[in-house]
Amino acid sequence: MRLLHLDPHKRTWILENFSPPRIPFYAILSHTWGRDIDEISFKDIEGGDREYGDTTKLGYEKLRFCQKQVEKDGLRYFWIDTCCIQKSDSVELQKSLNSMFYWYKKATTCYVWLSDVSIGDATNDANREWEMAFTKSRWFKRGWTLQELIAPESVGFFSEEGDFIGDKRQLVSTISNTCNIPSSALEGVELSHFSTEQRFSWAQGRLTSVPEDSAYCLFGIFGVEPTLSYADGVYNERKKMALDKLRKAIKEKELSSKHPNDMIRIGGAFWHDLNTLSEEQLLKLDADLDEYCKWFLDIFPSQYTEAQFMSTKNITNLSQNAGKRMERLLANHSIRYEDLSHFEARTLSWKEAWGRYRDKHAHSQKRIQGFVQNRWYWAREHDDLFKAITAARTLESLMIWRGTWDAS
Repeated sequence: MRLLHLDPHKRTWILENFSPPRIPFYAILSHTWGRDIDEISFKDIEGGDREYGDTTKLGYEKLRFCQKQVEKDGLRYFWIDTCCIQKSDSVELQKSLNSMFYWYKKATTCYVWLSDVSIGDATNDANREWEMAFTKSRWFKRGWTLQELIAPESVGFFSEEGDFIGDKRQLVSTISNTCNIPSSALEGVELSHFSTEQRFSWAQGRLTSVPEDSAYCLFGIFGVEPTLSYADGVYNERKKMALDKLRKAIKEKELSSKHPNDMIRIGGAFWHDLNTLSEEQLLKLDADLDEYCKWFLDIFPSQYTEAQFMSTKNITNLSQNAGKRMERLLANHSIRYEDLSHFEARTLSWKEAWGRYRDKHAHSQKRIQGFVQNRWYWAREHDDLFKAITAARTLESLMIWRGTWDAS
């Protein structure tokens, strides 16, 4: 990989190549791109003669920001996507995109420069007036920044002026609520503990300038490396093609690495994940299940009169919340959860799914999946009820497994 540093004598920017395992400690920048003409490219800086104070492009301010931070953190090198990759080389581009998650993960620290958040030092702001601007930053809506948020252990957030806002650990609750990502995922829990659909949900609402990048920015999140294929075309069509290719790669990986215990569930909870919990962690799970049970049986119903509670609207609210709460509860303990509702989301038409069920030449598993997807298609108006049933059955199964309830 190429790393950037400032020549201490000439005060010019230098790109230097390194190969594993001899890669020095380095920082890495996460940011939102401005106009292409403003960003520093590989060509701009490869000659090694650009001076520290160069102002011919706005992007040089990002280099100076990083330099100040690495000096403060006792480092020398840093990495920025705009100029540390020779994007005109297709082989290098493929390797770089495949390596990106790893590079962020191995960085000593990641600096997040929020160019649209203008505040003072947020750590001294007792009223947390900075929080609104922070959560509305477009950085949280970009595709590439998802991996840049999750991969590094150390992530520091800075305002437009370069003032420190806080680090990922300090802001985990705010970030989790803003991005709808479980705190455990932000705190370093292995991503394989989260289902494919969960991880895809983290990218919902995020945008990329190039349609194919909607899929390519997720390579590291799923640990796959499909071949890149950029082309002109309608944005949504190109995006769908890339995401379909990504899903195919994920499926192939799952089939080749499936562990037998991954097929065992307690309710909708993965036995393999439950089996890894320590006794202390199981006691915390017990406490959360007790709270869930109180909410399900007492707290939610008590908000309504008997007549109000029995209305279709409120029963539907209970069903929706029951499924979401169970999934969130288990995710906080790094336990994957499966309620099969994702089958409906992938079904294009009832005829397509029914055709797979009726295809006697297809693999038996594919035929069964076709049947389930067909049923989910017709149950779309009631799928929240099925989610609630799975959640309730999971609660009962876990309580019996833990010895809290009897198996009767």
